[in-house]
Amino acid sequence: MSQAREPSYGPFKACNFVVFSIEKPSDILFRVIRCAVLIFLVTSLSLVLYSAVTGQTRWFPFSEGAAQYSGGLYGTTDYISGDNLGETNISHVQFGIAGSVATWKDRRHYSELWWKPNVNRGYVWLDGKPDAAVPWPKSSPPYRVSEDWSRFKYSSSQSAVRIARIVSESFRVGLPNVRWFVMGDDDTVFFTENLVSVLAKYDHRQVYYIGANSESVEQDVMHSYGMAFGGGGFAVSYGLAAKLATMLDGCLDRYYRFYGSDQRIWACVSEIGVSLTTERGFHQVRQFVAPFYSFLHVAANQGGRFKIYAAHLTVSAGGFVVECPFAAWLCMF
Repeated sequence: MSQAREPSYGPFKACNFVVFSIEKPSDILFRVIRCAVLIFLVTSLSLVLYSAVTGQTRWFPFSEGAAQYSGGLYGTTDYISGDNLGETNISHVQFGIAGSVATWKDRRHYSELWWKPNVNRGYVWLDGKPDAAVPWPKSSPPYRVSEDWSRFKYSSSQSAVRIARIVSESFRVGLPNVRWFVMGDDDTVFFTENLVSVLAKYDHRQVYYIGANSESVEQDVMHSYGMAFGGGGFAVSYGLAAKLATMLDGCLDRYYRFYGSDQRIWACVSEIGVSLTTERGFHQVRQFVAPFYSFLHVAANQGGRFKIYAAHLTVSAGGFVVECPFAAWLCMF
């Protein structure tokens, strides 16, 4: 006489609901759920074991060549360069130089010391259109006129609002294949090869705010040791620039009591939760303990003589000034 056996519920039998005669719809739903949970657990365990053995961290890679940032802000989709496009070079850097119609005639010579037409990319941002009767120098960076900034609140310097917005305006220009936005004054001298070498260390797709605090203790106490000193130049990654473009205008009104443009940028970057990545080569004054990426206030230090002697500076591969023939005084500040 045959014995009646209890039904078997092995782990994989949960998926075999097709071969059984099931009367209740609830039984079908129960088996489907059990099967889905089982597949999920097996798949998850397999992926974890695969990652542990192979070191693979990206299980479902996107197409090679680009990582996409799609904010939908301006009706366009921007693509951030992928790792397979090579190391960062000067073509990936967009400069934003803060200038004015009144000062550019006298200060353009400092930008022309380092600017290479058809090599460097970026603009001098002016507060108005220059005299149309005077041709724009071919040796100078091209210019753009800043958008209207008079609608923003300010307490001391209205021009600081305009200069702070150069970051977001540069982003909106939409130049292709830009990885870094580098800001500076019209009397900031950049050493572009050294600058590129330091930016290449960082992933431009992430949020980076790179620069150095002032060498003046008084300035640091007044503002912050965590603020990139604007005149010495600072760099904003594409990833951070994309975020700033969405919120900078509103942020500037919140910090209208701040004095300088660099302090405003620092405050807005801090709101995003990004702190300063310090690279000591962004200089306000000349000193020997850090590589030479930029130097500010050339006119204030040595006047027009800097142009005469700048060509004689010898800079090491590490970015240090190692020789000043015919210009020993230049190495002393």
